[in-house]
Amino acid sequence: MFDNIPSNPYYYLLSGLFVLATPLLLRLKLSSSNSTAKMTASTGPDHTVVVIGAGFVGVPMAHHLAKHTPVSVVNLRVILVAPNEEMFWNVASPRGFVPSDSSAPPNPKGNPGFGDDKLFFPLAPSFAKYNTGSVKRFEQVIGRATSLDPDRQTIEVALNTGGAVQTIHYDTALIATGTDITDGTPFKVVPNGGVSETKAALADYRARVRTASHIVVAGGGMTGVEVVGELAAVYGANAPKDKKKEIVFVINEPAPLGVYGTKDSVRQIATNRLKALGVHIIANTKVSMATPAAGEGSQTVLSLTTKDGTSTSLTTDVYIPAFGTSFNTKYLPAKLLDTTEKNRGRVLTRATLQVEGYDNIFVAGDASNLQFPSLKNANDQIAVLAPSLQIYLKNWAAARGAKQNGNAAAGTTALKEYKGDDTLIVAVSTGPAGGTGQFGSWKLFSLLIWALKSRFLGTDKAADYASGKRAMTDTNW
Repeated sequence: MFDNIPSNPYYYLLSGLFVLATPLLLRLKLSSSNSTAKMTASTGPDHTVVVIGAGFVGVPMAHHLAKHTPVSVVNLRVILVAPNEEMFWNVASPRGFVPSDSSAPPNPKGNPGFGDDKLFFPLAPSFAKYNTGSVKRFEQVIGRATSLDPDRQTIEVALNTGGAVQTIHYDTALIATGTDITDGTPFKVVPNGGVSETKAALADYRARVRTASHIVVAGGGMTGVEVVGELAAVYGANAPKDKKKEIVFVINEPAPLGVYGTKDSVRQIATNRLKALGVHIIANTKVSMATPAAGEGSQTVLSLTTKDGTSTSLTTDVYIPAFGTSFNTKYLPAKLLDTTEKNRGRVLTRATLQVEGYDNIFVAGDASNLQFPSLKNANDQIAVLAPSLQIYLKNWAAARGAKQNGNAAAGTTALKEYKGDDTLIVAVSTGPAGGTGQFGSWKLFSLLIWALKSRFLGTDKAADYASGKRAMTDTNW
């Protein structure tokens, strides 16, 4: 039976080594299989963050997420959902209603009129750097979010082209959709449209302004003051005789800027500056209706109603409504929205900038109910949100690793809390030459407004903002 077994001692030595090594070889094989499985699984995104909105919150946050992905999150996918493939620098939009001279050299004191090159900044070139080879870390879906299901973790998007609806699954979502203009005036991306429609709307206004002799702007907030100031700086009292136009400003209060709680003296300065530019102000009056004038012309008949109920009419060549905003949150379920009179339609937000009831949904900017909607407050919020999302993603990666290894829960580092500064800050341009404003209880002088805002309306920073190099006040984003 044992006749065929070799008698060479080396045979027994090799056999023994094989027996001893077998468990180690099996473990190595199993480890190799697991590694292969992990590598195969990692070809898809480990974690998908969907940022809804490509404005002053969405664009810098999408850049920050893609640029500063924690190393523990191996494959992070950032999807930016918005109807605009270019960032609209809408803080400068009031100057965009004035026809620009593209051949004019840059004026250090500020040029009147902005073309599209000063207002729109393509996003694709700057986000392309996050996609290298087969690694696709960023995607933009051009369309409007029409619904969000926080329990299924899905977002439905009506695409700009083709009329199709795309469903996107997210692990984490950031709501950054801000506000829309009620009348669709192109101070923001126009409702039910994208960049091309917004550019077309601005071009139409510029063409009509160029040939008009009479222009009416309605709305006593910052936007109304700024657009009427831009128009008056070019066509008002100081314009050459052949360029003068009659410019009327209709406001529903005694003086503009009252909605922000500014001092009476600041409101009076704004009034005086506009009057000095030749603006005719109709106070304590609202535009109750705007209808096309009879005949073949393009004039508009405005029905005006005063505080005491008196009604009059006014016919104009160009009417620019600069009032009325709505929070762009209609795609969200009602349970996520504030129902109080002060913040109706805004998202219920915790101090951690997370949505009430959902740890994996964040919100910042005008859509959040934490503060009065303003660019300053949005900027303050993303300064906290950016590092908080890094902590959140590290927590997620640690918890996932603990679960895979069968250990106790991990990843519980507390997120940063936002402590908003509600100091009143208002800086209003009345054309390229200056303006007025208020910081806390201090009035801001026109020269300071000119230096900080009026010259360029931020367009000198816009390209770097859109490309992810900076935020509004953080130059090393």
